[in-house]
Amino acid sequence: MYRVKNLVKKGKNYQLTIENNDQETTFNVSEDLLVEYRLLQGKVIEENQFKIIEKAINRDSYYQKVLKFALFKPRTKKEIFAYLDKLQVEEYGYYLTKLEKMKLLDDDSYTKNFVHEAVFFKRFGPRKIREELRLKGIKIELINESLTIYNEVQLQENINFWLEKKVKSLQNKPFYKTQKSLIDFCMGKGFEYEDISPLIGNFQSEAISKTNELNLLSKEASHLLDKYQKKDQKQSLNQFLITKLLAKGYRYDLIKKYLEGSQLSDE
Repeated sequence: MYRVKNLVKKGKNYQLTIENNDQETTFNVSEDLLVEYRLLQGKVIEENQFKIIEKAINRDSYYQKVLKFALFKPRTKKEIFAYLDKLQVEEYGYYLTKLEKMKLLDDDSYTKNFVHEAVFFKRFGPRKIREELRLKGIKIELINESLTIYNEVQLQENINFWLEKKVKSLQNKPFYKTQKSLIDFCMGKGFEYEDISPLIGNFQSEAISKTNELNLLSKEASHLLDKYQKKDQKQSLNQFLITKLLAKGYRYDLIKKYLEGSQLSDE
């Protein structure tokens, strides 16, 4: 014969002590479980009923862990399934149903909230948003529907935000390296080349205006000249410099200007 010996509130849950002859067992249980099985202090429990309650307590213990996981931050169904797998629980439906009743498991609301935060606060591009949501197990139809809030004006505003942020760190770089850095940075935030390209002009000019590109090119050419003289090159000096300087991101017209103004000779 079992009996509820003691019941003490511990935070949001209760510490339940059940005695059987001279043995005592303590459990950490939720208020819902106490109400469901009417576990009041002094209640006598038959052995077969205790086995049922013990199984329910074990399941309730897992549910408290799942609930804590779900409440820590918004979760998708895929994330909850993965967590249940980690706990190695049975009867997934029991936990999913309870979470759905508490409105803690709603991929539709999750996706809308995620997209809203990603667009207006994190300022991510559509591709990055899609990729992250797909990894979380969200259906592409739901993602695309939620992304309809991402209009052209907001898209350009977000790209300009990242371009402005990146251009501050760009100094002493050739024209095309500056261009590539700006494009790569924005693509890394989830935007597409065709959306970025029309917007980089002013920012690229701003970065280049802070750089004496011709002076930078002259220094680079000086290093290349040393390399040319130390090796048996099949190319002419001018062709060698043009090829190397183009590869480093300098404009062809600036290279020609440098070569025309220098005393270098192909002889």
